[in-house]
Formats: sequence, C-alpha cells, structure tokens
Amino acid sequence: MNWKLRALLWFVNHVQPIREVGIEHVNTARKASLRASELGKLLFDKKTPVKDIRNFKIGHIPVRLYRNSTEPDQKVILYFHGGGFVYYNIDSHDYVARRLCVFNNCTVISVDYRLAPEHTFPAAHEDAYQVVDHVYANASELGVDATKIMVAGDSAGGNLAACCCHHFKNHPEIKLAAQVLIYPWVDGKIDSPSIEQYKQGYLLTKEAMLWFQKTYSPNPEDQCNPELSPLYQPDMSGLPPAFVLTAEFDPLKDEGKWYADKMRAAGNTVWYRDYKQLVHGFLNIPGLSDEGRQAFEDIRKFIREEVK
Repeated sequence: MNWKLRALLWFVNHVQPIREVGIEHVNTARKASLRASELGKLLFDKKTPVKDIRNFKIGHIPVRLYRNSTEPDQKVILYFHGGGFVYYNIDSHDYVARRLCVFNNCTVISVDYRLAPEHTFPAAHEDAYQVVDHVYANASELGVDATKIMVAGDSAGGNLAACCCHHFKNHPEIKLAAQVLIYPWVDGKIDSPSIEQYKQGYLLTKEAMLWFQKTYSPNPEDQCNPELSPLYQPDMSGLPPAFVLTAEFDPLKDEGKWYADKMRAAGNTVWYRDYKQLVHGFLNIPGLSDEGRQAFEDIRKFIREEVK
C-alpha cells in the first residue's frame, strides 16, 4: 500500500470517519462529505477542460451534460454517482464526468437523482429509468445516437446502472449499448468474505453500508428484491456488454466479481478487472496511483471495442 493511500486512510479513519448518523443530521453529514470530496479532488485529481457543459432538468431531475465536440450523433454515457443513495451529487463527481467525456470523445449526462431518507426505494431507480427514457426519446435534440446509450456509475450508482440494464432489456425499442459498473453495490445481503475482511479501516465500512441500506430501503422485504439487488435477478441473459471494476481493499469486491461471473455465465460479454492496492471510491481520486489512472484508460478501451 503506497504512502498516499496510507495517508488518505489515516485521514478518513481519524479525521473524517464515515459513520451512521441520525436522520436529522443527514444534511450536515452531506455537507461534510462534499467538503471531503473537494479535498480529495484537490489532492488526488485535476479538472479536465471540457468545451461545453450545461445544466438542465429532465422532469424533476437535475442533470449536467458534458460535450467536448460538435460532432452529431455521439455516443452518450449516462452517469450515476455513488454515495449509498444518501450522499453526493453531480458536483462531487464533476471531475469523473469530465474525464469520461474527453477520454471517450462522447457526451456524458450526469444525473442528480433523488436521495434518501427524503426519497426511499424505488425513487432513485425511477429517476434513472426516466433519464434513460428521456435521452432515448430526445436523442436527436441532444445530439446523441439513440443506439449508443451507455449507463455507468460507481457504488450505488453502479447499482442504478446495473438495474437499468435489467429494466430495459426487454423494452421494444430501447436497447442499451453497454454498462460500466464501478465497484457496484449489487447484493442486499451485505454478507461476503470481502465485507468481513475490509469491514473497517478501508474508507467504506460495513457499518456505513448497513446504514445506507436501511436509509434507502427501510422495508427489509425490499433489500434483496431483484429490482434493488440485481445479483438476484432470475434471468441474467440478454444484457448489454459489461465492464465491472473492483478494488482490492473494498468490502464490495466479492459481490462485484460474483455479478460479473453470473453475467458471463449467462452468455453476456463481460470485462472484469480488480484494481490492486486501491480502495472503494478510487475513481474520484485517480492520483492515488497509476492503477487509479489506468481505470479510465481501461474504460476507454472497453467502450472503443464494445460500442461500435
């Protein structure tokens, strides 16, 4: 483990611990998490210039569109940020969206879906589906190719991206082109060897995961519902090409690998890579190591080869 990661973990564990908070304190915790994300960007990332950025709404959902060229009919990535369905927004993941736009010469639409506890399951999922519907129906106006709509996200956002693929796989018109699942949360059991091995001290804790879960899905019957925990979807066939990224020191590592294996076993095209010496959240802090920066290169290669 390099010194940068050691220093980050010391800070997170001793100065900015991620712990369960009372519902009445969520807004305060959100502000603290956003300050931490800004510090992370300052220390371990840099802003990628993008020629055209604009904010608008799809229904009630704020989104931010990134475009680096005027080419028509671009590929488009719909990006769903992480944060346990409780924290973060399109500002916290602005640098990620910028880099994805420039690296892939495509449009990126970052989605500010509704958060818990104000909005519980299935609110965030409904927002994700509404954005996909809108982008498909308005592709020409947005300057994107309706046959090249990709979904991507990290952690809880990876869950939303995965769930979009199941939701739309039998749609008569909408056919998603690819999915990029970055350390996705896909198993509501919250019970795996990696969760126990890395349950504290590695940025994301088991305690935080359990709190995120009960905050977004307070009804226990929802927690392993395949509509929320896609690992339990009974039919995994017919999904778009997938790239699943996990981190060596991440509680979610095992379920990400299980999900990749399950999709592959059902006959889908699946890329998988576990990024060594990294923790949950590394896409937002790529300056931690060469491995973190490599993830964006790997995503570029995946999109170039799988979305023609």
